[in-house]
Amino acid sequence: MGVTVPPVLAHMAAITPPGRDVRLVNLFKENLDLSDNPDLVGISVMTPMAKSAYQLADDCRAKGFKVVLGGHHVSAMPFEAKQHADVVVVGEAEDTWPVLMKDIEAGRLKEFYVTGPLYDTAEFPKGKTYHEPERPSLDNLPLPRRDLLHGNYFFDSVITTRGCPYQCRFCGTSTFYGGTVRHRPVGQVADEVNGIRRFWLMADDDIFGDLGYRIKLYEKLTGLKRFMRWHGAGSLAVASDRAGDDVLRLAADSGLNAVFVGLESAEAETLNSARITPKLRQGTEIDFGKTAERVKKIKSHGIMVLGFFVIGFDTDSRATFDKTLALCDDTGVVPIPFLLMPLPGTPLWNDYDGRLLPGLGWDMWDAVHALYEHPTLKPREREEMLYRLRRTSYTAGRIFKRLGGLPFGTALFSMMMQVGLRRSFESDWKRVNG
Repeated sequence: MGVTVPPVLAHMAAITPPGRDVRLVNLFKENLDLSDNPDLVGISVMTPMAKSAYQLADDCRAKGFKVVLGGHHVSAMPFEAKQHADVVVVGEAEDTWPVLMKDIEAGRLKEFYVTGPLYDTAEFPKGKTYHEPERPSLDNLPLPRRDLLHGNYFFDSVITTRGCPYQCRFCGTSTFYGGTVRHRPVGQVADEVNGIRRFWLMADDDIFGDLGYRIKLYEKLTGLKRFMRWHGAGSLAVASDRAGDDVLRLAADSGLNAVFVGLESAEAETLNSARITPKLRQGTEIDFGKTAERVKKIKSHGIMVLGFFVIGFDTDSRATFDKTLALCDDTGVVPIPFLLMPLPGTPLWNDYDGRLLPGLGWDMWDAVHALYEHPTLKPREREEMLYRLRRTSYTAGRIFKRLGGLPFGTALFSMMMQVGLRRSFESDWKRVNG
């Protein structure tokens, strides 16, 4: 969070109506100074930071400041969040935030501002809730106010789409943004990219989704004819699509040098039970040989492949950790393994009701702490196995082996990223051990 521009902060500043004095604070990089007596303090909350965010909100309210809470965690747990805030924003804020600004000036502030058709407004208090039933259009979004951010960031960030058609049980993206993918106009994305840093993150859920849109976008970005290097998250399925080679070639020509892929598991049973197979487009009969072929095709375009793995499903066992390592060795994928987190707002959340370990705070939802009882693996055992997998995956020999076949610049980027991941994983282990 400290090396990449946080898109939500700069975007919230951009959709704030003119005439307001807006200050942005990234709490991963700086402290919040309340000496200016702000009229309103807005905090965007992710689940791992909910505990500290609520404490900050309580401190602000104790000083007499009005507090607005929003973000993914708050949208999933709005009534919990309301205990710490004057106002809660649920869902996307493009259409509700300007209304909230007018309401606070008119002295008619409501308690909840809700966006989207997936939220049952009957759950929210009548007369105290403003509801926008439709999700916002991504046409003509204002440029993020990056000028209001403090400190240095190595990577910029750009969003081109929202929404995900897949329903993976451990992911809340389709709940929060909807199951229909919405796009920003290609020309508007290109205009934004032309004015940002040369190293950036495309913060979409799938940079290979909707191939027709991607072909137009990457052709436009390539046409900018400026040096750029960017990365993002995408699906391996692009490597087997009819237009996949065209998309990969154009993406690479536009500067793509690394893609984060949700491989999720080395267990076929886990992929089926967690409803991940539609994203992989392999049907119910998982062929990890196809996975290796797809990784090879993406890498043939000079693109580094990093794989997210979620470990700790009920169908996982002690052998899962070794299978994951073997899959990465066979494919050359750079592994980023985490422990399973039943997140609020996901289909998995209700499945783990009654199974969560007692005494957990939201700060434990960091994907390295064990959170629930497992049929065969004890909590401490899962934490130790995750660390062993991470440590074994990042020996010097494995790091250098994964550089094979990549262009020099991408190989250098890969080595730096892998060394950074190894250090980050060591810090995670220290945190687990208190």
